[in-house]
Amino acid sequence: MKKYVLVAIIFFVLNHTGFAVFPTFFGARSLSLGYSSLAYNYDVNTIFINPALLSSITHSLSGYQFQYSYFDYRDFKERLDEVLRYNLKNISSMTINEKEILFNKLNDLFDSKHGLHGFRANIPGLVSKDYGFATSFVNTAVMNPTSTTIFNKSVNDITNEDIASLKMSFLGLRYTQFSLSYALNISRGMSFGISLHYMYGKITEFYTSIVDDIFNSDNSTDQYLEYAWDDAEESFNKLNVDLSLSVDIGNYFKCGLMMRNAGNPTLVTTERDIILERRLTAGLAFRPDLQWGIYLDIDLNKTDLFYNGENVQLISLGVEKGFFKNKLFIRAGFLSDLTEQYFLGSRSNCLYGLGFGFNMSKILVDFALGIDSGGAVNNMAISGFFMFN
Repeated sequence: MKKYVLVAIIFFVLNHTGFAVFPTFFGARSLSLGYSSLAYNYDVNTIFINPALLSSITHSLSGYQFQYSYFDYRDFKERLDEVLRYNLKNISSMTINEKEILFNKLNDLFDSKHGLHGFRANIPGLVSKDYGFATSFVNTAVMNPTSTTIFNKSVNDITNEDIASLKMSFLGLRYTQFSLSYALNISRGMSFGISLHYMYGKITEFYTSIVDDIFNSDNSTDQYLEYAWDDAEESFNKLNVDLSLSVDIGNYFKCGLMMRNAGNPTLVTTERDIILERRLTAGLAFRPDLQWGIYLDIDLNKTDLFYNGENVQLISLGVEKGFFKNKLFIRAGFLSDLTEQYFLGSRSNCLYGLGFGFNMSKILVDFALGIDSGGAVNNMAISGFFMFN
């Protein structure tokens, strides 16, 4: 009977779903492993990472976590600051040499695929065997350069009006999300999971000229993103669904499959309708013993995760090691994009995760930092959980 009820819920949700907003990690452990925890997770974040894993949970947990991410694409913020040091409102007063330098810098900036993206979230929640519930309070935004044709012109033909026509797009949201998850054990070592997310809040999308006062070389990445989500005024509410699968392979391997945006939902703003494609991610966990874990996640399809018309395909790898009978965990990992020319290194758009966790009887505490390819710390998360049986 439970199986028929679950099928009915899935049918309803696939035809009434909302959306998942921007690529994100879920908790400190996820961040420290470079987001690679789809095949093996045991805390409240199982609701978001892979609800099928709820069938493997042996102890009920409740907890609270805070996390933020302010990420820029290939030093986008640094290149933007270089441009903003020029008098963009009066390019006609510049020498031809100054114009050529500025022209090249602007061309490089607006040729970027992505700009800035990030979020800030507070998430209390609870999980038990087969069930989970969480409430998320989220601010999130993305800023991208828009397409333009002015760089087809000669430098001598560029006018003040041309520079003013260069715009950045802002998409920002402030919302509360209620998440309910359930796992169904299909057979020995195989489980199916579903997470329902009801979101309500404010949304905005707008375009701003690069000569606007908001653009200042003294501004930080978070100030630009906060500018977007603070401006959110249009109300919205949506129902979203995640579907997942967890399968044990022998004694040491576990694999998972996660489908987000299962109903191909549409995000409606005052500027456009954004169709969000289904995102299908596979994960593999190798655990040779109770102390070691190696995890790999990969997106199986290319999707427009930043809503700017450019597809990405994320891949992540993480390792954790337990010490002192798993009272202390050390973790590291990375996240990269398979569509990029450079996979790792300073010229890539890679994110590196580092973190640790404490297991103090019934209390679990995890802490993590995310470091970009230039060495800047742009991501942080702290998670605390209480195990009550």
